[in-house]
Amino acid sequence: MPEEHHLTARNLLEQMNRQFNECNALYHELAVHYGVSDTVFWLLYTLYNSSEPQTQNRLPKQTMNSAVASMVKQGLLELEPAPGRYSGKLLHLTPAGRELAAKTAKPVYSAEQAALEQLGMAEAEHFVRLGQEHLNAIRTEFNKILQQEKV
Repeated sequence: MPEEHHLTARNLLEQMNRQFNECNALYHELAVHYGVSDTVFWLLYTLYNSSEPQTQNRLPKQTMNSAVASMVKQGLLELEPAPGRYSGKLLHLTPAGRELAAKTAKPVYSAEQAALEQLGMAEAEHFVRLGQEHLNAIRTEFNKILQQEKV
């Protein structure tokens, strides 16, 4: 790979990483604003905006399990045995959980939609398509690392 191309890719990667970190910081700032942890915020966001049932087993283990237990204890979340193809327990927001999600996740989701609309739908679709292509390429490259380093 020519050195000039490598530097360009490196500069782009640095810019992408800055954007990613800045985006994460924006979501963290909102979680703090709403008085919830990042994990609780993302759980509220996921459950409020998901069109399909979510189970505890489909979520990252350690931190998420602690957040789920905390939310159950606070009366924000209920667990229900999952039927059929789902494993683990289904997560359901209680009325209090739905009320909190409406105050937290709903305005954030609306702001995200407004931001996409500011780009224009054609640009937004292009952004999403490129993001998916990048994710697929990253997955391929990361899988190469994982395959090489298996012991």
